[in-house]
Amino acid sequence: MKLRNLIIYFLFIILFTNQSHGKWVDGNFALIQGLDKITARIKTLKINVGERKSFGILNILIKRCVFSKPTETPEAIAYLSVYENKEKQLNLNKKNYVFEGWMFASSPALNAMEHPVYDLSLISCKKSRSTIKGSLPK
Repeated sequence: MKLRNLIIYFLFIILFTNQSHGKWVDGNFALIQGLDKITARIKTLKINVGERKSFGILNILIKRCVFSKPTETPEAIAYLSVYENKEKQLNLNKKNYVFEGWMFASSPALNAMEHPVYDLSLISCKKSRSTIKGSLPK
């Protein structure tokens, strides 16, 4: 009986003292760096969460973007959906998904998008100042 109470006590401590739930801050936009491998041109895209932007024939949608608090190790993570926008798919109303998943700013090769022409990497996730201060944009 005492052993059972001791185990329940330790489980209670482990479950309710875990600080991992407060490590991430939701951002409202992400900075994505796109590379066209054919022309060797780099473009930095600012994409709001829930917004679609195109880069070449790719359409990029940011579904979620989080970053660590300033007191933690710097890290930014975004959930992206990337699909090609070719004429054949447009006529058939199909989406050819190239990438869908989490992308990490500190380790771009951990879950990289594989495409013969384009490379995308997450630079950072941020929250606009007007959202932080609670004021209206000027």
